[in-house]
Amino acid sequence: MVRRLKADVLDLPDKIRQWMEIAPQGEALWRYDEVMAQIAQTLGQAIARGATSGGIAKAIMGLLSSARKWLGLAKIANPATVDLIDDVVEAKGACLVFAHHRGVIAELEKQLRRRGRSVVTAHGETPDRERAEAERVFQKGEVEIFLGSINAAGEALTRHRADTCVFVELDWVPATMHQAEDRGHRAGQTAKGYHIITLLAHMPDRQNLDEYVAKVLIEKLANINTILDEKAGIAGRRIEGTDASVRNRVIAALMSEALRAEVAKNAQFAAMRKRVVPRSKK
Repeated sequence: MVRRLKADVLDLPDKIRQWMEIAPQGEALWRYDEVMAQIAQTLGQAIARGATSGGIAKAIMGLLSSARKWLGLAKIANPATVDLIDDVVEAKGACLVFAHHRGVIAELEKQLRRRGRSVVTAHGETPDRERAEAERVFQKGEVEIFLGSINAAGEALTRHRADTCVFVELDWVPATMHQAEDRGHRAGQTAKGYHIITLLAHMPDRQNLDEYVAKVLIEKLANINTILDEKAGIAGRRIEGTDASVRNRVIAALMSEALRAEVAKNAQFAAMRKRVVPRSKK
């Protein structure tokens, strides 16, 4: 059997992948801090009582989802996010934008409309007919921005009018992000290069969920065998993996940090006890 590669069949442009840092801002950032503190406390308690890894994952799953939502909102609270999308539209005339949470999509849509940009949206609860209509008006050039959820808007549809897509959030599933970015990297794409911009939270003084997830995503992009030949370095790798594999790696990293914090706290407590000198009895 002869395997025909995607680039051989479709003659698609190179993918140009960029990871751009952005500083989260606003009320959503301290909400994120609150949830991350709850995660650290929950992990510390679970480790202290000897909970299994499965039990620990179950205990913090809801908190992780909440933290990711607040982080997404904090990233779009920085005007630089909308500035970037605005600049792409100004230069190219169109842009694909993907997020994970509906709340992030709704808030970003408001911000883009305040800039005077025309937007269509698609998410998990968008009926198929409305989703198809959103694709049609975008492809016809009647609107400038297609804003959708990574999962719901990343399948079946074709949006090759845009040669740039922006991810404002990351997804647990590498293959899902790959499917989403390929909505514009399809037959009919005539640009010399297809740009994929992923926004990562820049928080050197905080625990950074984006950093944990991105490390796993980049590793999978760089190391998985090439099946769909897309010509451009790590962008030419087929991204595989499940939400569990990425999520478990993130939880393991958080557990490792919590364990180090617990060891440091115990060492500090032991040192303090040694410094206490009992009073001599007279």
